[in-house]
Amino acid sequence: MKVTIEPHNPEWALEFLRVRATFEQILENIPTTSIEHVGSTSIPGLKAKPVLDIDIIIPWPSLDETRAALVAAGYTDCGEMNVPGRFVFRQPGYGRFDPAHGKVNGKVRQNTYAMIEGCTALRNHLDIKRILMEDKELREEYSQIKTELAEREFENIGQYVLGKNEVLLKILRRAGWSDQDLEPVIKANS
Repeated sequence: MKVTIEPHNPEWALEFLRVRATFEQILENIPTTSIEHVGSTSIPGLKAKPVLDIDIIIPWPSLDETRAALVAAGYTDCGEMNVPGRFVFRQPGYGRFDPAHGKVNGKVRQNTYAMIEGCTALRNHLDIKRILMEDKELREEYSQIKTELAEREFENIGQYVLGKNEVLLKILRRAGWSDQDLEPVIKANS
């Protein structure tokens, strides 16, 4: 398989606003902290797979209600998928084992996560976004690595993720993560 990487598209931010409004309706009676656009499509100037990464940040007691509401709205609950505190949902029309990349009828795909407040996966998403927004040099390095990886063939998306691991660890170290903090990230991306 090949991974498609595109120049940053301002439409991604507009699509996130539309999707966020939908999630706000779905979750209107459930306590949530926020709904955040994370990942490469959220960072102006960064090349990205045309896939919106969306974190629905919730307190632990809201988890069951959040999962039920998303399933009722047609999302497929994939569980934590070996990343504690991060619950993965495939958008309507996609099953647990369908690829989480590519376009749907020409529209941007979504990776949706119900993230428990304070979990390592949430900290990872927010710190990577913050550092890449602040550091043009790291943003350009990350774009270059993604461009190079897009030229290769992979057996699965995990190989692509592994190819980005070194620069992502560099970004997290810049965000102040210790080697101990990085252990679960390294484990999840191995």
